[in-house]
Amino acid sequence: MKRSESLKVTTLIEHKHEGLPRFVCIPLDEVAPWKLDATTTVEGTINGVDVGRRSLKRWDDRRCWFMDLSEALCRKAQINTGDRVDLNLRVASEELPEELAQLIANNSAARDAWKRLTPGQQRMLREEVLAASQPATRVRRARQSLGLIERIGNS
Repeated sequence: MKRSESLKVTTLIEHKHEGLPRFVCIPLDEVAPWKLDATTTVEGTINGVDVGRRSLKRWDDRRCWFMDLSEALCRKAQINTGDRVDLNLRVASEELPEELAQLIANNSAARDAWKRLTPGQQRMLREEVLAASQPATRVRRARQSLGLIERIGNS
């Protein structure tokens, strides 16, 4: 299986603590063909409902990979703790949003700041910028995150 191929798995919705989101665990051997070595952004569906872009994280104590499920997603998919669900996941594109890519390409301070970030920090910045629906917001988030302007409130 290549990273571009979908992973189809049936698993249970779990919930460990009232203050934390529900989640699904995927056994290591199910994800092994992707050859992941760190938190990875995935997209796909749960019971046919789009999950958007989500982080798939390694959980060594449980010997699985897991993905948090927001309350809003659980309501939309009409799923609850203990339900058996069908996941269809694929590794999401790691391509940078156009606004972030242009900023890095055209601004030496931004490029230097980007290079200083760890791969995990780069992934989180990419996802934060991608989450914005408006181009101006993506530009502002990219500039703020790379330290090019001072943070003022939430974007």
